[in-house]
Amino acid sequence: MTEENEKLDEVLQDEAQLEELVEDATAQVNEETEEGLQEHAPEVVEELTPEQQIAELKDKNVRLLAEMDNIRKRATRDSAESRKYAVLPLVNDLLAMTDNLQRALDSTDSAGSVESLKSGVEMVLQGILQIFDKHHCQLIETEVGQSFDMNLHEAVGMQPSEDQPANTVLFVASQGYKLHDRVIRPSQVIVSSGSTTPVEDAAGTQPDDSDSESDS
Repeated sequence: MTEENEKLDEVLQDEAQLEELVEDATAQVNEETEEGLQEHAPEVVEELTPEQQIAELKDKNVRLLAEMDNIRKRATRDSAESRKYAVLPLVNDLLAMTDNLQRALDSTDSAGSVESLKSGVEMVLQGILQIFDKHHCQLIETEVGQSFDMNLHEAVGMQPSEDQPANTVLFVASQGYKLHDRVIRPSQVIVSSGSTTPVEDAAGTQPDDSDSESDS
């Protein structure tokens, strides 16, 4: 009986150890599970109060206004810079014509020829007209006998003429120019007011005011 009691005690001890091992393992698993949940758990977002939300919106609004003001200032600066140097291509082209005109003047000093000066000036003029055409500035072709057009011409005077009918160009004082489709300077012209010769009637006689008076 004593031996059986000893075996029973050993079995009970083994069961007690087994339970302890199970409890230890269960506790370790629970601990690891809790740590894993805490590690992967989403952060809790603190809800803002209405006052905090208003303050945040005001801050964003101030930042946005500051950015818009910077954009406006930058656009104004770029626009002013563009307007300031808008004619730079035209000036660069005209500088070459200035050099040619100076050469023409220098050639007359050495040769003493009026024809040489005239030829040089004509070349410079043609060069300037080509530059104007390159920059979309075109001459308004105005000729004597052309009908007066108030959209293209500016009348600087009127004169009677036996050769040109009324409201036609009698003399061109200066040619006009257009930039693209806009007239930047109309042609200055003298307009004919028509003939001063009295108009004959159908019988070929001139009207006489004395004939129109009835005898009293």
